[in-house]
Amino acid sequence: MRRILDYFPYKIHSRHQLSDEDPVVRETSALQFLARMEVDAAWPWNILWTDEAHFNLNGQVNTHNCRIWASENQRAIHQVPLNPPKVTVWCGFTATFVIVPYVLKSKMLIPSYKDETANSHFENTE
Repeated sequence: MRRILDYFPYKIHSRHQLSDEDPVVRETSALQFLARMEVDAAWPWNILWTDEAHFNLNGQVNTHNCRIWASENQRAIHQVPLNPPKVTVWCGFTATFVIVPYVLKSKMLIPSYKDETANSHFENTE
């Protein structure tokens, strides 16, 4: 297609919708983190860093290998819902231990997230 039609492969980019408050919230969080580090430089070593992988249940496709063939880049952005139905796998670590991956049953709010992380059923691997 590249030689005959003069089309090129362009990747689709999905982006989360941002609210007007998001930049202010991000800046405030960063400033609080830096202020805490000025008081106690060892504080970051005690943080439980966490990450999640979301597996969408609404048919949303991972576009990593998806390309649009066209004569010029459309620069199209396809917006997707911020919180589609999904299954989430969670894990965490500090400077001294790792918590093995854990499948979360549903979207968790902050109070239930704190309860889950406080329970002893999380398995630590040192």
